[in-house]
Amino acid sequence: MFNDQLIKLTAHGTKTLHVFCYSFIFKKYGLLLIFCITSYFSTAQKGLSIESTFHLGAVTKHSPELTFDVKGPTVGIDVNFKFQTSGEKEWHQWRKFPQFGITGAWFRFGNTAILGNALTICPNIITTLFKRKKWKGHFQVGTGIAYLTKKYNPVSNPENNAIGSNITASILMKFYTARQITSKVKLHAGISLNHFSNGGSRLPNFGLNIPALMLSLNYSPELLEQSDFIFHNKSKKIIRRFGIDIQSGAGLVQRFSIGGPRYPIYFAALGGNYYLNQQNRIIAGFEFEQNKAIFEFVLHTNHSETEKDAKKKASRLTFFIGEEFLFGNWSMILSAGFYLGNFSFLKGGNFYTKFSTRYYLPAKSALDRKIFLSISLKTHLTVAEYLGLGGGINF
Repeated sequence: MFNDQLIKLTAHGTKTLHVFCYSFIFKKYGLLLIFCITSYFSTAQKGLSIESTFHLGAVTKHSPELTFDVKGPTVGIDVNFKFQTSGEKEWHQWRKFPQFGITGAWFRFGNTAILGNALTICPNIITTLFKRKKWKGHFQVGTGIAYLTKKYNPVSNPENNAIGSNITASILMKFYTARQITSKVKLHAGISLNHFSNGGSRLPNFGLNIPALMLSLNYSPELLEQSDFIFHNKSKKIIRRFGIDIQSGAGLVQRFSIGGPRYPIYFAALGGNYYLNQQNRIIAGFEFEQNKAIFEFVLHTNHSETEKDAKKKASRLTFFIGEEFLFGNWSMILSAGFYLGNFSFLKGGNFYTKFSTRYYLPAKSALDRKIFLSISLKTHLTVAEYLGLGGGINF
């Protein structure tokens, strides 16, 4: 009897066992994390708050190549554990005293049989956009890791060509207004956007985009008083106008065949900085890429007769411009670029966008806040090309 059940369980390879193991690990440690954070909040320390949000939206078919049907709405619930900054750092005041949070979320996509559900843990930051008597406007953004219960399978789930792996990256964004209901409770209402993608590391990877309406309640056990905030006399005006930015890194992609080999994409960029103030700067420059998947493809399909020509066709030169938003040692960069020259093969379009996060290593030397580590997601419109890890120096 037991052997028959085991054979049935593994009849489709190790898929069922893998899904069970990933789900068990994610739920076990995710619940443990939530329990620990909740216990910490129970001490009612000043500046801590808990926000619970309900999302109602839909998966968008952002590409005509997506083969699944959206049969119903997407619903989601998230819980965000937040800490209010109070001016320990000068930039807290410059950024209007933002909040840091850790969100745990669950989503049920509109076509559960094909798209399944998602669990995600996402560190985030909340900034204030405006204040109007009893109302406030906020923007929240974060990146994290997600587990999706359904992925593409050529036999059992061939219609899900949006996601090729159970483990993906997640991006969360919210724009919302907040109104104080009681001394400890706020009501939030607005819109949200959630994105799930593995950055092309496993095909297929069109990704999932879910715009939604959101409604949430925020509870603060003990509010900060005005006297708890620290105000600095130092201005955030620029100290200098110009700087130089150098970075390099690599990503891993599966380009032409589902289940085939994965190839690296190497990139290096040289740019200049223009400081708007100590918290914002414009970055513009040139970036070079070498795509090993394109190199192997053109070399083995007679599009190139020599390795030198194959390397040329597998390379890309771009011009980019973007803005970096600094939050102490951490920053976000939104940038866009276009390709130069006609020598590149299979570019995927003339323009691209890139969302990057950086962490500047703390150091008590001449290189203080100069050396950084980075994670970046490059996309062509709504389709991700690769997720890259890298680092560099800014001076």
